[in-house]
Amino acid sequence: MSTKHPIPEKDDLLQILAMLYGDALKLDKGSAIPTDDASKCMVAVYVNDNNEPVTACICNHEFIAFAGAALTMIPAGGAQDAAKSGDFSEMMLGNHHEIMNICSRVFMKTSNAPHLKLDKIYSKPAELPDGVKPIVLESAGRADFTVTIPGYGDGAMSFLCT
Repeated sequence: MSTKHPIPEKDDLLQILAMLYGDALKLDKGSAIPTDDASKCMVAVYVNDNNEPVTACICNHEFIAFAGAALTMIPAGGAQDAAKSGDFSEMMLGNHHEIMNICSRVFMKTSNAPHLKLDKIYSKPAELPDGVKPIVLESAGRADFTVTIPGYGDGAMSFLCT
């Protein structure tokens, strides 16, 4: 099944993230992030112009902590503690929101791709409303990445497309 929104490609995501974290950032093909109720991840949901959920980005706690901390130079030790505990500072969460907002571009990389925008970030898959669950559980396309944030460590991102 084809998707209405382009499946993010490594080079496109690398270009966006390298603007934030520099050329030392590494991006590799990754594994799907688990989305069961016990998984340690957050789900960013993107909506179309009719406010219908159409795509999502799932990030594990390591990505949220390391990427969020690196943007404002929060020490790596604090980021590692947050990744383990899931207790993120307001700064980390705010930075994660901005990263997810910027990542909307990877879904709209072609001129004929429908417009979308970041709607909401759910702190765990169990919070997803019924209208969003099919995107996470039955996506038409996906791209999974391991992201190495220089000076912090590895995190994971999964992009899901309808």
